[in-house]
Amino acid sequence: MSSEIQLTEGERRVLSELIKMDSRVTADDLAERLGERKDRIVSILNALAERGIVDLGTIETDWFELTDEGKEYAQNGLPEVRLFNAVKDLGGEAELGQAVRHAGIGPRAKGIAISWCKKNGWISITKRDGRTILSLKTERAESPAAEVLSILASGAETVPDSLREGLEQVIDRTLVTFKTQKTFVAEIPSAKRESVTSLLSREMHGLLELTPELLATGGWRNKTFRPFNVEIQPAYANLGKKHPYAEFLDWLKEILVGLGFTEWFGPYVETEFWNNDVLFVPQDHVAREVQDQFRVAKPYDHGNIIDEKHYRAVKAVHENGGNTGSLGWQAPFSREITTRLVLRSHTTPVSMRYLWAHDEPPQKMFIIDRNFRAEKLSAKHAQEFNQCEGIIWDKDLTLRDLMGYISEICRRVGIKKMKFKPGQFPFTEPSVEGYAKHETLGWIEVAPGGIFRPEVTYPLGIKDTVLAWGLGAGRMYMAAMDIADIRELYSRDLTWLRRKYFVR
Repeated sequence: MSSEIQLTEGERRVLSELIKMDSRVTADDLAERLGERKDRIVSILNALAERGIVDLGTIETDWFELTDEGKEYAQNGLPEVRLFNAVKDLGGEAELGQAVRHAGIGPRAKGIAISWCKKNGWISITKRDGRTILSLKTERAESPAAEVLSILASGAETVPDSLREGLEQVIDRTLVTFKTQKTFVAEIPSAKRESVTSLLSREMHGLLELTPELLATGGWRNKTFRPFNVEIQPAYANLGKKHPYAEFLDWLKEILVGLGFTEWFGPYVETEFWNNDVLFVPQDHVAREVQDQFRVAKPYDHGNIIDEKHYRAVKAVHENGGNTGSLGWQAPFSREITTRLVLRSHTTPVSMRYLWAHDEPPQKMFIIDRNFRAEKLSAKHAQEFNQCEGIIWDKDLTLRDLMGYISEICRRVGIKKMKFKPGQFPFTEPSVEGYAKHETLGWIEVAPGGIFRPEVTYPLGIKDTVLAWGLGAGRMYMAAMDIADIRELYSRDLTWLRRKYFVR
């Protein structure tokens, strides 16, 4: 070991403690022994490891942990088990509402219970005199998922292999999460223990730090300072900065402003009138179910119609096509449904509010903001996501103009390959789906769009072409930065956040 190695006081303390050990020691243990913060000890160990004085590694510990919903079910029982037991208590056959009340489960858990009871083959559902009747098909409700929850609730961190199917089920239902913890461990290699002992035995000559006290008293005069190696690579500096995804969204806004668009905003909580009805989405469309959009219950569950004339025009379009030449949906239009409050599932309601507030072309508007959908969390889908919505209202516009704008926006943020194919959406015709090439995931959809249908624009008195698109800002960022998992956009991993950046 070089005699030129200079140790700080902190390094000397850490090495002195390590030299006493005959085996590896964790950073947590060292921090406790020395009365220091763990992050400071890890920093010192990293510095010593870079100079080859200590061996530094990590140990990963994996375990399973119940979510809040999982804890509730572990304590009170799975909804499907409770519903099964309720029907059994009621004689093996019961009316749906009576069984649900007897089971003591809420509206949300009701759907979960029925679904899993049917899937597990525990009950049959029939209609009798207009009533929904539940009948038992088995004597016992055996649920490996319930066993898994019970084991984890008792304090265990792993599950026997015999319950692997139950474990997969509770993970899929987000009742359990998988946790991993990294622990730093360090030791002085046996071949270097003698040289480290020699290094620690040397006296420290000269001043290491110029303190305020030395400056105030002048004690630094006639003192020598220890030499420093200015060629050593310094530790990585964790400077304060904007989140890389937020930086990307700011850049996207600048691009759109540069293309002549006006930024607009709208509420997160919308009536179904703006979220669905003005877009010619039928009131019995599957996307309106609570499984696809979040419905608001408190403090209010319904909103108001702000323009009765516009409401009547939209109602006529749905029922018979109004003045559009369309047949509409040939179904009654419900005011109760149209005034229900939901978390907006896309930003197109903002586009419609903008067109309602501006009555003359040309208009170019965009919004980049959050939306909410009851998606199953995956590498490509999130329950909360940012969308870049845009519209262009002018005369003589074509689908070619729309594809040109989408391609230019994607090109400017760094997406190198784009392709389009025909699409189908309730409120645009013709429609396209724009795909970007992701190096890991392949082609991912980032830019659906089209021309608003007459059923959308005529109730507003608009007869000219209106181009519209909804770019997936998160997916655009993934394609531009080669990120393979959309969940990383909202990661709390400090290492990822500190190292990742967006270069314009």
